[in-house]
Amino acid sequence: MRGWTGEILEVTRSNVVALPLGLLAVGGAGMFMSGSIGMTRSPFLLQMAGDLDVDIVVLSHMLAGSSVAVGVSSFFTGPLAARLGRRGLLVGALVVMAAMMAGSAAAQAYWQVLLAALLGGLASGIYMGSIYGEVGDRVTDSQRGRAMGWLIGGQSLALLLGVPAASWIGAFVGWRGVSLIVGGCTALVAGATAVLVRGGGAATNTGQVRGGIRAALGRRVLVLLAASITERVCFGMVATYFATYLQLAHHLTLAQLPAPLMLVAGCSFLGNLLGGRVTDRVGNRSLLYMVAASCTGAMALALFLPAWGISSAVAAACIFMLVNGASRPPLFALLGEVPAQVRATVLGINIACASVGWMASALLGGVLVAAEAWATMGWAAAALSLIGAVLVWVGGGRAQR
Repeated sequence: MRGWTGEILEVTRSNVVALPLGLLAVGGAGMFMSGSIGMTRSPFLLQMAGDLDVDIVVLSHMLAGSSVAVGVSSFFTGPLAARLGRRGLLVGALVVMAAMMAGSAAAQAYWQVLLAALLGGLASGIYMGSIYGEVGDRVTDSQRGRAMGWLIGGQSLALLLGVPAASWIGAFVGWRGVSLIVGGCTALVAGATAVLVRGGGAATNTGQVRGGIRAALGRRVLVLLAASITERVCFGMVATYFATYLQLAHHLTLAQLPAPLMLVAGCSFLGNLLGGRVTDRVGNRSLLYMVAASCTGAMALALFLPAWGISSAVAAACIFMLVNGASRPPLFALLGEVPAQVRATVLGINIACASVGWMASALLGGVLVAAEAWATMGWAAAALSLIGAVLVWVGGGRAQR
């Protein structure tokens, strides 16, 4: 957190408008918990399948359903915030996420875990759409890349700290104990959000977020949203199933997972921060995304090469996460280059589109993991990432303001 604070203060001194420090702090923490409620399941898919007496493909349906729930709720976050205010949405969503993780820990049947995952996904979508919209309204265009980079970085910390810590703790308390711990931490973040996010801001409680969905969805925005879907499918297959890949293909145990997972996720977090800084310093954000997405595709293909050992696979995953993380801030900044009255709606719809990508990655990845078709997974992820680069090249240029 100290590094984040120093970065924020440095940017603040160089801009007339100060960044909202409290909002970014609790927003990053909330994004961490929003990511953790789903990502911390990834090391335990095999254990959950045995405990709940279901196939791992069935669990992939749970992950996909959770992504659908995220998309459904985030799609309507803008209109909901206009009526209810973002502060209430932020706090309420975190409370529901905490309750659903506790419910998952107590569940005795698959349908109960599925229900908790769906309700938690609905709350997660509301939270992410609200926090992206709030930060997008509170910062200037010249700061938006870094601000979004810090929020995305909070979600990446779910990989950096959440997944390795969960796999280590889970070796002692199991997946149920991990779910209970994640729920308790989410409740603490909800309390901090209630204290630090106050009314009187641009659109926090005043109902000033307006702009219909139809007005927000111009041709340029639709192209960028399509690219967001392809990026999330590519990232989701690696982020969700990399731990399972290490267990099945390289025979790592739960106790051996934290070190490689932390190293790989650290590169994702670093990529988010570097991507945010570069985004605010280059004139052509589309070109930046295209380069990062093309590199991501190349590394996705290399990641699952069957001839590589564990060290080479982890190294390739590190580079994949670094360049993929760098691609996210310019994409969010491009989506933020819309009139203020529809910005929150666009960013909320982007979360919905990203959830479509997560759903597709969970379903496709689940089938490929069940067949242990790792090379096919690499080809699929690479192709989707390159399609996203082409989409931004064709129609994702800077907005005319």
